[in-house]
This record gives sequence, structure tokens and C-alpha cells, in this order.
Amino acid sequence: MEEKKAKALFQKYVAGNCTEAEKALLESWHLQHTPDIYPDMNVEERLEDKQQILAALEQSIAPVKQIVFWPKIAAVAALVFVFVSFGLYTYLDKNKPAQHRTVVAKTDVQPGRNKAVLRLANGQTINLNGDKEGIVIKADELVYNDGTQISTNALNAKAAAHNVISTPVGGQYQIILQDGTKVWLNSASSLSYPTSFTGKERKVEIAGEAYFEVARNKALPFKVMTKGQTVEVLGTHFNVMAYKNEQAIKTTLLEGSVKVSNQSVAKYLVPGQQAQVAGQHITIANHVDLEEVVSWKNGYFKFNEDIKSIMNKIARWYDIDVVYKPGVDLNQTFSGEVSKTRNVSALLKVMELTGNVSFKIEGRRIIVMP
Repeated sequence: MEEKKAKALFQKYVAGNCTEAEKALLESWHLQHTPDIYPDMNVEERLEDKQQILAALEQSIAPVKQIVFWPKIAAVAALVFVFVSFGLYTYLDKNKPAQHRTVVAKTDVQPGRNKAVLRLANGQTINLNGDKEGIVIKADELVYNDGTQISTNALNAKAAAHNVISTPVGGQYQIILQDGTKVWLNSASSLSYPTSFTGKERKVEIAGEAYFEVARNKALPFKVMTKGQTVEVLGTHFNVMAYKNEQAIKTTLLEGSVKVSNQSVAKYLVPGQQAQVAGQHITIANHVDLEEVVSWKNGYFKFNEDIKSIMNKIARWYDIDVVYKPGVDLNQTFSGEVSKTRNVSALLKVMELTGNVSFKIEGRRIIVMP
């Protein structure tokens, strides 16, 4: 009976008949088991593969024959089916509470999307196109990453002037700066950058969270300023999380090297390390889960933390408020991976399967209950 139910869920997905919650459960299982299928893949390869998996899973997969177009999954389609048949149902059955208790009052909450505002040095404000993934900053023009030009008359500002691109709660955007540096802005974040890089360094300032792939230039070090720390690099890949409602500023290095400093001390990071700045102290964490840190920019949530940290991320992406009822164990840890494109109710149902918690959705408020 259990095997039949698991097969039925997989067949519903292939036929395009799964509910949002069922899709989220299946995607969560598949994303978590990718390392088991490809144990020799490095972090960057797994991240790229998961992006491809999510892209494939997001498509409407009506004919069964379309499975052959899933990146890398095609070679293991039979293996995946066996995993689903014998593993998914067991996983769900062992971890589910007595009943699924997510209550949706009237309407579900849709996920965030590409959305940002660009404020130029002269005060002009541009609402960036949500159908585009990002913009490219050039000396004499602004264009979307598909080459479409952005109409503006404010690009001849003084070199010392700064432009600011900001994302609201429930928004994200990509930027390519004049030097070729790529920046991904997470929800409720901002990036301040000069109209042109001059002098002996390239300096930008962020609030919130951003992922950087810095263009190498030994003659012009790149500095990322936040309230409480400075990150200095020549050319590297790293993530900075500096939200006001988090306990520490976290800088995680994926490639290259960086120097993290505050008013009291400076620390150098090697790939896989994370600097945590709280007040005047800098703590170094080793062997950080890099996939978890940058999952937000790669289209999915990866959780392995306490419920308050998770709900902070959910609140920023879905633009909702969170209320905790008495009796909720705020120290319990949740583990899982779910696509960021799912409605919030589907994500909450996945969380209910892995912990002693339930949720109620009332408009744009989520009530967390024991």
C-alpha cells in the first residue's frame, strides 16, 4: 500500500496534476537527495545542477516522455523513480505529525519575484522591470541583462556621486557593475555604488544580503561596507548577510580570499569559512554549508536551523508578518529544501512534516502554533 501511494504521487507529478503542497514535498525530497545520486560533485556543480533541476521541475511536465529533458536526471530517471517509490513515502510517513494542520484563512501567499528600485544620484527614481532578471551598469547607459536599454538622462553625474538599487520585502534583483562585478541582492536589501570607480579602490555599501562575484583587479581592491564591518577583496565569490534583525553579520567565502574587519580586529577567510561579526567581536566558523548560504540566489530554500531563523527568511521573501503562539519550541531545528517559487502554504506543509509545529495563514500574517 505504501509503495502504491508513493508511485501515485510521482505519477501525478509527471502528469502535471500535483497540488502545490505535493509538488513542494517531491521537490524537497529530490533536492535533498541530489548529493546521494552524485556524490562526486563539488559545491559549484551541485549548485548548478540544483538550479537546472528546479528549472525543470517548474515546467509543466504533461507527457511522460518529457522526463528525458530533465538535466542530468535523465540518466537516473529509473533510479529516481525507485527512490521515490521506496523512500519518499517512508520519509513522509516517519516524519509527519498526526495530521497536516496548516490552515489557510482565505487566500494563500504567493512567493516574491524580481523587483527593485534604482535611485540615481540626481534623485531620479526608476522602477526596474520585474520581468527582467537584472541590469548592467555601463559608463554611458543602463541596460537590462537582455540588452534592453533603460531610459534615463542622469548618467553624467559626478564620479563621487552614488546610485542606490534597493529591493523591497518580497523582491530580489541582479546587478552587473561597470567593472564587471556581479551582485545578487536578496529581499529587503540595498546596494550603494559610485557612478564610476575612481581612485585606488572600488567601494560599495550594502544593507540586507548580497552575493558577490568580484571582477579581479589587483590595482583596485574591492571593498564592501556594511554597518559594523568591511570586507576587502581583489577578486572572489562571497556572500554577506547583514540584516538588522539578525544577531550577527555573516560573511561566507566560496572562492578566493577576503579580509573581514571591524573597528577592533581583522580576520582573513579561506573558502568554506564564515566570519560572524557581533559588536566588536569576529568569530570564524569552519566547514560552513555553502549550499545553504547561497540557496536563496539559486532559487530555493535550504534549511538546517531553528524556526525563528527560518521564519525570518520566509517573512522577507513572502512579505508577511510572523506571530508565535505560547508553547512553540523556538529551539527546534528544521531541515529541508524547497523551491522559492511555491506558495507559502506548500512550504509550511513541508515544515510541518519535519517538526512539532503547525501554522495558520491569515491574510499576510502567519501564526506559528505548537
